[in-house]
Amino acid sequence: MGRFLRFVFFLILILSIFPLYTRYKAAAGPIPPGVHLAGMEMSRYKDRAEIAEKVRSRYRDPIAVYFGDRRLVLRPRDVEFHVDAEIMLLDAARYLEGPEFAGIAVRHFLGLPQQRRDLPLRFTYNDQKLTAWLENAATQHHRDPQPARALPPQWNWSDTGGVDAVPAGFAGNVQSEWRWTLGTPGQKLLIEESKQSVLTALIDPEHHATQLVLEETPPPPLTMDALSQVLDSFTADFPGFAAIYVQDLRTGEEALVDVDVAFSGMSTMKIAIVTEVYRQLDGPPETLLGQWIDYALGESSNFAANQLLTWTGGGDIYTGGRRVTEMMRALGFTNSFIQTGYEDKSNIAPIPTAANQRTDWNTNPDAHLQSTPADLGRLLAEIYRCSQGEGKLLETFGDAFSERECQDILFYMSHDEFQEMIWGGLPRPKNEWIVHKHGFVNEAHSDVALIWGPTGPYVITVYLWSRGWMNWTVSNSNMKEISRIVWTFFEFKAETEGIDRPEPPYFDLPPNYTPIHATYDSTAANRLRETEETAARGGG
Repeated sequence: MGRFLRFVFFLILILSIFPLYTRYKAAAGPIPPGVHLAGMEMSRYKDRAEIAEKVRSRYRDPIAVYFGDRRLVLRPRDVEFHVDAEIMLLDAARYLEGPEFAGIAVRHFLGLPQQRRDLPLRFTYNDQKLTAWLENAATQHHRDPQPARALPPQWNWSDTGGVDAVPAGFAGNVQSEWRWTLGTPGQKLLIEESKQSVLTALIDPEHHATQLVLEETPPPPLTMDALSQVLDSFTADFPGFAAIYVQDLRTGEEALVDVDVAFSGMSTMKIAIVTEVYRQLDGPPETLLGQWIDYALGESSNFAANQLLTWTGGGDIYTGGRRVTEMMRALGFTNSFIQTGYEDKSNIAPIPTAANQRTDWNTNPDAHLQSTPADLGRLLAEIYRCSQGEGKLLETFGDAFSERECQDILFYMSHDEFQEMIWGGLPRPKNEWIVHKHGFVNEAHSDVALIWGPTGPYVITVYLWSRGWMNWTVSNSNMKEISRIVWTFFEFKAETEGIDRPEPPYFDLPPNYTPIHATYDSTAANRLRETEETAARGGG
């Protein structure tokens, strides 16, 4: 009897609660308490269409997409991003059945807090359109790595926001030196990785912003190509034609600006003449021959150069010119030739070369003797290498050259004490190690130099031409600036790459050396001035 009574009691209790349960189930839909749609508590809304609209409206705003520091805007409709609220309502309906809803109902009747149940956002999007949007962003905002640049001395660029942001009329702080800056890294968009970042932002209405995934590529190392570009840009407005050759003698790398255009040989061609003299010598030059070398390289004497040509030709100046030409061609310097001596006014046709057959530039080169910045720059580089026991002169001519003979050529070049042009562009002209040979004709000026720079030795050759007359002030100022740009390039390279400057060489007096001057101006390329002065005074 007791068991029956308990059964009847529970049956009556269940039957009395059932209508309440049924009514609560009807009232709790379509989203029961505690169930959140993508983080939104929506149980107070009873209209399915209203619920769907409120869910969708939360995800319609554009999102901010950052490509590095550039802010882009993506609208959800651009990629057909659509919130599927109907599916989310169906997901919520399962909590109106079975044990889940029973638990919800019991907590409601007992006045207990509802357990939170989160349903994820259901959405669709067009992957092809998202890919296309990202590809378009990559095309517009991709940034290649940029090489180092040289900033001219007129500005303190740090006050202007960079070289591309100079305001009109900006006075700035005057900067007296050329200054190189490090290159900037590139930025490449990673499409697949960025898709997830965009989708995360689209489904996160609290933030609605994302950073695209970029791969940073380091800036290229400082190369001679960067130097070529800066020199080419600097000379773009030169009133005439400018050609520049630079070789880093540590690496053999070159910077080139129109270096294969033919120019009159000028006095710079005397380097080739003296090289042929030493090729023919079997021992140290006799005193008179040594003095002709000294006059030709140190004093730019045309008479002495013609005497040397006659000597190399066995008494015939034309044969001497032909032998210099043959020597240059054996070394691969095929744009250089000498047909007659200096100051020869005879009517003669030039020897055709690749350089003087060009149609883009014509510097009206002398038909009697011609060369190019590349040929003489590379010849001087090989003379230096020979002085160190290596290079083309020794490989091509064998025992015809020795280290000592090449050192003697550089020694005589140190007597060219004209401290303008390339020399004048060095930061401390009196203190820097340089040997050079300059040259002039009416329409062109040239200078060929071996300099011991911040990273070690380099060769620089500058040729400038202007139709009718080469103005000295224009020529000199431009050569100085070109020289300064190249020096600061190697200075920046030494600083950024940790290159220690080796000690420069010093040359002994050549055998049988007899000075043609009592004294020479003391320069860093030759510190044996006291010895020379003693020899000049007859002191041994």
